[in-house]
Amino acid sequence: MAEKWIAIVGSSRKGKNTELITDYIIKALKEKEIDVEKYMLSSENISTCSGCEYCIKTGECNINDDISKIIENMKLSDGYILASPSYNYNMTAQMKALLDRTFCLNDYSEGRWKSRLSSNKKAIVVGTCKGKIKECIGYTVEGMKKALLELDIDVIDEIEYYNTKYMPVEMNEGIEARILDRIKTNKKI
Repeated sequence: MAEKWIAIVGSSRKGKNTELITDYIIKALKEKEIDVEKYMLSSENISTCSGCEYCIKTGECNINDDISKIIENMKLSDGYILASPSYNYNMTAQMKALLDRTFCLNDYSEGRWKSRLSSNKKAIVVGTCKGKIKECIGYTVEGMKKALLELDIDVIDEIEYYNTKYMPVEMNEGIEARILDRIKTNKKI
């Protein structure tokens, strides 16, 4: 059976740096016969976590919006691409809202934590940044990665792209080929 992945893009800039890199990853996954469904969080109806703790008791979030649909697809998918530009040294508010809502995927029913997701889930995390050096991306990738690791998801690759102000992805002639090769040769996919 072919794998199914979902791509979640936290950028509000359609067709720009973060989405382009995500699309290159999707293209490489499709060449490996992996089906990918993409969500642009900027076009979704998103509510933030209210901290009501309903999910601790039930395993379900009581907010019914587009994030609920994404979370249901996370349960069914084999892998994820989470991609966000760096906004003030961190992921976008939309990505943070999604990751806060994935708290319902934690199970505390037996007095200790465990993930409600089936095992062997994997993810690729993408961060983009206008700054020229790693320090400029801040906690963008680290924050997304930490949330996934807490759900016992294997982060199999981290892709960071800097200097989008002076070298946007669309102007970087070699980036698509490098990402395609990187994904195609990743032995964990």
